[in-house]
Amino acid sequence: MFQNMDNKKYKMRYGEIKIGDNVFVGTNSTILYDVKIGNNVIIGAGSLVNKSIPDGVIVGGVPCKIIGKFDDYKKRIEFIDNM
Repeated sequence: MFQNMDNKKYKMRYGEIKIGDNVFVGTNSTILYDVKIGNNVIIGAGSLVNKSIPDGVIVGGVPCKIIGKFDDYKKRIEFIDNM
């Protein structure tokens, strides 16, 4: 139980957040409790992460959803660098 300034008691839910390797979290993103973020993940700016994210994906939105694959993004960057 927690109390605020008015001495009113309220329940607060909390949990663990696990973030894998090579993860980019965009600005103003919110990650809720009990979420696991896999390896090689990009989270778009302003996203709300309310459920676990598998390895190798790009997510964005409120709430976030999968919008692409990390490998496809990596191939695009390599193609642009080789131009």
